[in-house]
Amino acid sequence: MLNRLRRLFVSLILVILGTMSVCAQNLIQAKGKVIDSEGKPLAGVAVTTKLDQSKRTTTASDGTFSLRVAEKTILVFTLSGKQTVEQLVSDKPMQVTLPVAEAEKKETTSVASMRQATSVKSTYYPLWVIDGVVYKEDKNFNVSDLNSPDAKRVIAASLPGLSEQDIESFRVISDASATALYGQRALGGVISVKTRRANQGINSFTYQTQLTYRAIPSYRDYNILNSQDQMSIFKEMDQGKSMVPDYVTTRGHWGVYGYMYDHMYDYRDGKYTIKNTDVDRSQYLREAERRNTNWFKELFQHSIKHEHTISLASGNQKANYRTSLGATFDPGWSKFQNSQSYYFNLNANFKPHKDWTFGIIANASYLKERGYGDFKALDYAKTTTRTMDPDTYYAYQYTPFNIKHELKNNYTDYKTGDIRLQATLDWQPIRQLRFSTLAGIRYQNQYSVTNRTERSNAAEAYRNVSKTYIRSGNSYLYKPLDDPTALPQIVMPYGGVRTTQENAYERFDLQAKANYNDSFADGKHTLSALAGIEFYDSNNMNEWYDAYGVNYELGYLTTYSPLLFRHLRNQNLQYYKISPTVDRSVSAVGNIEYAYLGRYKANASYRVEGTNQFGRSRLVRWIPTWNAGLSWDISSEGFFANLKPLSSLSTSISYGMSGTVPYVHNSYARLLTLEPFLGDADLIEPGLYIYEPANHDLTYEKMYELNWSIDFGLWDRINASVTLFSREGRDLIDIVRPQGTGGFVNDVYGNAAAMTAKGAEVSLTTQNIHTKNFSWSTTLTYSHSTNKVTKLNTRPDVTALTSSSGAARLGYPLGSIFSIPFYKLDGDGFPHFFYPNGGETLADGRRITSLKGGGQVSWSATDDDQISYLLYSGTTRPTDLGGLSNSFRIKNVSLGVYLVYSFGAVKRLPAQFATSYNDYSVLGKEFNRRWVRPGDEERTNVPAIANDNARQNNKYLSEAYTYYNNSDVRIAKMDYVQLRDISLSYAVPQSFARKLSLSSLNLKLQASNVFLIYADKKFNGALPYGHSPHSYIFTCTLGL
Repeated sequence: MLNRLRRLFVSLILVILGTMSVCAQNLIQAKGKVIDSEGKPLAGVAVTTKLDQSKRTTTASDGTFSLRVAEKTILVFTLSGKQTVEQLVSDKPMQVTLPVAEAEKKETTSVASMRQATSVKSTYYPLWVIDGVVYKEDKNFNVSDLNSPDAKRVIAASLPGLSEQDIESFRVISDASATALYGQRALGGVISVKTRRANQGINSFTYQTQLTYRAIPSYRDYNILNSQDQMSIFKEMDQGKSMVPDYVTTRGHWGVYGYMYDHMYDYRDGKYTIKNTDVDRSQYLREAERRNTNWFKELFQHSIKHEHTISLASGNQKANYRTSLGATFDPGWSKFQNSQSYYFNLNANFKPHKDWTFGIIANASYLKERGYGDFKALDYAKTTTRTMDPDTYYAYQYTPFNIKHELKNNYTDYKTGDIRLQATLDWQPIRQLRFSTLAGIRYQNQYSVTNRTERSNAAEAYRNVSKTYIRSGNSYLYKPLDDPTALPQIVMPYGGVRTTQENAYERFDLQAKANYNDSFADGKHTLSALAGIEFYDSNNMNEWYDAYGVNYELGYLTTYSPLLFRHLRNQNLQYYKISPTVDRSVSAVGNIEYAYLGRYKANASYRVEGTNQFGRSRLVRWIPTWNAGLSWDISSEGFFANLKPLSSLSTSISYGMSGTVPYVHNSYARLLTLEPFLGDADLIEPGLYIYEPANHDLTYEKMYELNWSIDFGLWDRINASVTLFSREGRDLIDIVRPQGTGGFVNDVYGNAAAMTAKGAEVSLTTQNIHTKNFSWSTTLTYSHSTNKVTKLNTRPDVTALTSSSGAARLGYPLGSIFSIPFYKLDGDGFPHFFYPNGGETLADGRRITSLKGGGQVSWSATDDDQISYLLYSGTTRPTDLGGLSNSFRIKNVSLGVYLVYSFGAVKRLPAQFATSYNDYSVLGKEFNRRWVRPGDEERTNVPAIANDNARQNNKYLSEAYTYYNNSDVRIAKMDYVQLRDISLSYAVPQSFARKLSLSSLNLKLQASNVFLIYADKKFNGALPYGHSPHSYIFTCTLGL
């Protein structure tokens, strides 16, 4: 497969070089001027070709531009704060007008990250908005990927039903104006996507195919021991009596040693499967030591996902439409996955009268996928020792288990349908006034079935009574509560378990707005105002149920036992659940902007949003958001001509407040239903309980934000933007101790916290070289942000402070991780730690923990004087983020290189160390540096593998290993630099394309997640972030 990809890459290069030498284009010099709605020239406007954005220029200070392009090329004109305009080239001087964007805001397509939200308990994620309507929040999307030259492909991958051909433009809104535009859900920032429409007077047909090859994961990307190193640990444990049969086989989950012990007693065909002799045991373990199973190759495959898109467009002065059809076929990265998806898009606009415009947007998508059930291939591969044989059955839940067999018999089938319809109506009775309405409806149905067939481990565990200790320890068996001496009974003698889950989501949006825009005194004064109302109603119904005793091999025959339901009642478990939710909101919005001479601007916006999230309470129903700003276009001043080498210069400042729905909604008391287990399966008594007591003082969380930005250009080649921001969160939600008030003793939440955040954002784009046949441009993004908790009602304990997620602590950033200070290993290889109340005293008077008694760490301590010994390790949130993109063009060939970087965060390494280990979980490479013999404590800080004697003689040895997992030794920096993308594209000359009866032909080859340039050595080669497959993408786009 790799050889074929290499041949494909070489062939593409040869095609590029060959066609470059034999083909020529009919080129023209497109010239013109770009102006605003008042006729004033616009500097710094990006001018690109629609099909090849590497061909670009920027308008000069007088708004003029010149670009050599092919005939019938469509030029795209883009400037922050203005509407993007597309226009067909002409050999005559062009005049292009860029109207003001529908809402003036600080927006960009280059962003390092969304700004850190100021909330102690709530987490906010980027909000997707498609054609003005909220689509979804996305906690998995990495905003920095929008800096990639293939940002539209990245967006399309996150929005089912859209291809990159369907996306006309996008913008990122990260400041307080996001909530003023889209409500309190937008506090995590907004990614607004505008879908493509047809161009007037142009008929087109476009076909695009995209092939994506994903490489099998590699062990070099993970911190995993090979089988030889792992077996050396097992043997050391065996010698220390930590691998005795009773200890291994009675755990319910075992690997190579458990298999060996179990088969020593397996008598078949007149002999034992494995003889209980030193020779046979050594031979078996030697085979395991040499096995070095590659679980990635066993569970993953070389596969090519292919996507196909067809789009049609046509239009005239009265009507235009664009429609697209697409299909994606994915054989799966894992051998046990596959999917198919289909989608349809329609974007139509009609102008029956000069004052009326009517638009329709329709989108439908369908996804069918075979996915994982209870086990995931990647999770299993990166946590399972390589000493195990991929075709052997070991044990899980006391029952024979083989991952490949289980993935075939334990899987989930998904079906997702999504329909989105949207209609707009605009009426402009006079030039200055425009009324617009928008109505949208969306329906999504997600249906999934998890099948655990009768042959799966998950089903067989229900009827495993093969041994006495298994029968006693198997939690899937029924045990009468009134007879503790009774034998546990099987509750599912036949069949498997089928879990069905359905999630139906529907949403209705309605918007009505009036927009006034006029100028006075020969254009000296410009006034624009907007007022409107917005409403949405969303309903979600989630339900699931478990069907027991389903016989898949007998035509889904159901053979359930009534004893099963008594078992579920005794375990206080349910076999079905129905969960409806309703989310409604109504908002009033207003915006006004005044401009003097087109260069001095003042604007203000206000939004008040009502929500049903507080039930019937009127105390905190309405949530306000406001924003005000000033801007100055210095480029329009008369003295600007003397400020060489500046080619453009503007600055702005804004201040605003965003109100958001808090983490809790108990303005009135929140009551929930329950069905308590009363000790007898036949006793059923539904009830109510107070989930949260009433808090009439509950109010919305408030975020105040101050922004200052400056945008400038140099020599018509360099464009830069610098933004400084400061955020202050007030009335933030934190835990409040009720002290038994009203009979309520559990922790409740109230507005009792505050915090601040500040930072800087830098974006720099340079046209390094720009000639007729060669160009090189660079885009750099950088974001620095910090935060600090300034008010907190509670004090986190040692458990929270040392956890991998960190905690909020007064005077420190959110997600702060603290660590127990490591001292050293003792002569036996066991760790000790600095602790003021430790049981041992050093010569210098400092105290350390003892293994034998007294002075152990208090995990529940919260007072400052009790936790002052902890070391501040850092925060889980990076402080410095960004990316660097370079684009090169040689004639029709374009090369893009994109890397990302992140600094300032730390990570608690996995808690791998303990006084004993099992024989199936893999360990990290740091174990190769462990203490083995006296004197090693001077060269390493990795503790010894404890033997049974050490566990018996050291009362607090287990605690010492827990301290080690939570010490400063187990902290790694999350700093990394990654080469994310490399792309090579070629636009076939139109003269050659026409010989093929095509209007355009574009080829592209891209490699994604290429390699890691830098990371902390403590990761031992593993990726510090979540794994994404190395992929190679070939794209072919042709137009008729």
